[in-house]
Amino acid sequence: MFTEIFQDVASIFFVLFLGYWGGRSLAFTPEQTAGFGKLVLNYALPATLFASIVKSTRDTLLSDLSLLYASLIVLLGWTAISFVVAKGVFKHDRGASAIASLSASAPTVGFLGIAVLAPIFGAASALSVAIMSLVVNVLQVPFGIFCVAPSGTKPADALVKAIKQPVVLAPLLAVVLVLVGLRVPSEAQPMLELIGHATSGVSCFAAGLTLAQHKFHFNVEVGWNTLVKLVLMPATMLAVGLWFGMSGDKLREVVLLAALPSAMSGVIIAIRFQTYMQAAASTLVMTSILFAAAAPIWMYVTARLAG
Repeated sequence: MFTEIFQDVASIFFVLFLGYWGGRSLAFTPEQTAGFGKLVLNYALPATLFASIVKSTRDTLLSDLSLLYASLIVLLGWTAISFVVAKGVFKHDRGASAIASLSASAPTVGFLGIAVLAPIFGAASALSVAIMSLVVNVLQVPFGIFCVAPSGTKPADALVKAIKQPVVLAPLLAVVLVLVGLRVPSEAQPMLELIGHATSGVSCFAAGLTLAQHKFHFNVEVGWNTLVKLVLMPATMLAVGLWFGMSGDKLREVVLLAALPSAMSGVIIAIRFQTYMQAAASTLVMTSILFAAAAPIWMYVTARLAG
């Protein structure tokens, strides 16, 4: 377990460093950094989400409702709490507060979920990853997109604009196709996966560029985001999982997923809309560093309680 976690964290920091070096050497401009954000948000990430979701079946998605309910309660609950804290305590506007809530409450399931869980729990862990990834990408990310609409935009217009975003529309369409039982031809998978493979690397690289342009900064807010992501969320997931009667590997899986570092989509949305960039990138760095310590602790605690 320690080897897999170390490799995942090391991979993140290697690409972050490349991006940081590129930014410090002035090889890329802020406009080019924003272009990387558009590449991920409008092309690579939507392709990855669509391809990963359509591989599922309706029976798979609906086979474990307790896991879905627990993910909804914990992830959306902490999204709401983090949004209120960002707006009421740290005095951000609606858009920055939404990205702050993503930084604090959205785990990077798509990037690290399978990489962390599969070596420990085997292929069966893919179900936990798929269900939690749905909550992140079909509900949390659209919430962030909805909230970054310009001030004065009517809620209905902001909602329509959010749904039209490829990063929102792609997973929604994939879920509908799965639920109605329509299968996407297997020949389309390699096409989607080819552009989708750029998601993780370009996201980390863009985060490194952002750090070079804005500098890493640890403050009370970044500390709060990190506390939520690595301590409060997995603790809540453990409590909710036990409440729903989860035990064994299933409980260990969802707690470890809840403790994953901040989703890179928060940084990418911040770059795309030019708000909350420094704090989002700094939160990603802090949660990635401390995940290496938090993961074994949560594995031990959950093993003691999961039975």
